[in-house]
Amino acid sequence: MAPVTSTAPMRLKSTPSAWAWPTSPAQAGAAPVQSLPYLLEAAERVDQGLPLPTTLTDFFGSAPGAGGARPKATVRDETGLLWLAKFPAVGDTFDVAQAECCTLQLAQRCGLTVPEVRVQKIGGKSVLLIRRFDRYWHAPGTPIDTVTALHHTLPAAGLAEQRLPFVSGLTLVACDEFESRLKGYSDLALAVRSTVHPAHIRADCEELFGRMVFNIFVSNDDDHLRNHGFVRDPRLPGWRLSPLYDVVPRPSVAFERQLHLQVGTQGKLATLDNAMSAYSAFTPQRSTAIAIIRRIWGALRQWRTALEEMGASNTGMGRLIDQLAPAMRDLDDIASPALQAELRKQNGDKSQQ
Repeated sequence: MAPVTSTAPMRLKSTPSAWAWPTSPAQAGAAPVQSLPYLLEAAERVDQGLPLPTTLTDFFGSAPGAGGARPKATVRDETGLLWLAKFPAVGDTFDVAQAECCTLQLAQRCGLTVPEVRVQKIGGKSVLLIRRFDRYWHAPGTPIDTVTALHHTLPAAGLAEQRLPFVSGLTLVACDEFESRLKGYSDLALAVRSTVHPAHIRADCEELFGRMVFNIFVSNDDDHLRNHGFVRDPRLPGWRLSPLYDVVPRPSVAFERQLHLQVGTQGKLATLDNAMSAYSAFTPQRSTAIAIIRRIWGALRQWRTALEEMGASNTGMGRLIDQLAPAMRDLDDIASPALQAELRKQNGDKSQQ
C-alpha cells in the first residue's frame, strides 16, 4: 500500500502565476497549490461571514461543490495531482487538520483503505490536503493497470487525468436526510451487496465492518451516510467502496457514547458487543468479525506512540495527543468481559464459525 502521508510540505511559491493553470476540461476547476495562502485567507473570511474582496474571489472560486460544513477548496500541485484542501474553522477547539491526518494514518495501520493525506502549515495554521480519490491517471486507449489502486496512480508523460463516478452512501441507501437518521451500517452493507461488483462484495463488507469498529474506538460520531462513499471502477466495471474520509475523533467525558449510524441491536450505542450483534450483515463467520476487531484493536493499543511518531517534527503534537485522549477508547470501555476474553485469545475459536 502506498504511503498515506508525506512529511515534506508542498512548496508554495510567492507568485501563483509561476505555475500554469490547467487548460484541459479534465483539469479545469482547481487553483494552483501556490494559492493556498490566498485560499486560507478567503476561507477565514467566508467562515466569519465577511465579504470577499475582489482580489480573493478568483482564488476561492474552486471551493463550491466540495461539500461539507468545513471550508474547502480544490488545488492542483506542480505534478498535476488534484487535492482537496480543508481549512481551519472558527469553532475549532484543537488542530482538526492534524487530528484528521493522524486518524487516517491510524486507520491505514488498522488495514483500512484511505486516501493520501498531508498537512501544510501556512502562517502557523494547519491546512489538510487530501488527494482526490475520484481521479486517476491513464493512457487513453490502453488497458488499465489492474495491480495499482486507481487512487494511487501518478501523472506521467502520455497519461491523462480521468474521473471516477462517485455517489454517497445516502444515494445508495436510497433515503432522504430525515430518513437517514434511522439508517445503520447494516443498511450500507445491504447496499454493498446489491450494488458493488460481485468480485468485491466480501472485501467491501468486511472493510465496512472494520470502519464501524474503528469509529467506535476513536469516537467518530460524524459517520453519517454522506461520509461513506462509492466509486465506479472502470476495470470491473462496477461500484466499489471508496477510501475512508472525514474521520475525526470527538473528545468526550461521557462513558456511554453513540455513533451517528445504527450499529446493532442496541441502536447507535458505540460498543463492540453492539457491533458483534450485527456481524452477520457483514460476514457469515463470527471468527472473521472477531479477527477484524482484534486487528484494529491491536493497531490502536499504542495510538499515543503512533501519533508521536507521526508528529515527531511537530511541536504541538504533545498537546494534540492530550486533547484527543478523551476520544480514544480502551477495550474495557467498549467490550463486555466475555468479549474481551474472546478478543484476547491468540487464536479465534473456530467452533464459532
